[in-house]
Amino acid sequence: MRTNRFNFALASGLLAIAALACSATTAHISSLKIGKDKDVSQENSTFGANDTTYAVATISNAPGKVKVKGRLVFEDVPGQQAGPVPGLEKTLDLAGSGTATYSFTPPPEGWPKGKYKVEVILMTEEGEQKDQKSSRFTVS
Repeated sequence: MRTNRFNFALASGLLAIAALACSATTAHISSLKIGKDKDVSQENSTFGANDTTYAVATISNAPGKVKVKGRLVFEDVPGQQAGPVPGLEKTLDLAGSGTATYSFTPPPEGWPKGKYKVEVILMTEEGEQKDQKSSRFTVS
């Protein structure tokens, strides 16, 4: 009986340690903010046709190098097909946890009015997706 209790306690302890180790090293996007200045000191969800859109993604619990892809996406923009805006996708390499900052400059004629979103995708160095977040905004 005493051996069974010891084995049970040992197995439970090892499971708890394994669970903590897995959750403590799971890289993820802990926040995504969009705004009109590079530091996104104030979040915005409405932009003008000539406003540059900035996005700051905070990456947490990254045990090593990661890739962070940011892209602008048409959601509901008259005359545009829904999906990523051609040419407005950039992948950044981070050495670990930190921030990935993106800027999306409007074309000379300005952004068409409509609904957009910024998507950020967190990947391992090998390209395996670990997390994804998006933030929606309107150009009016």
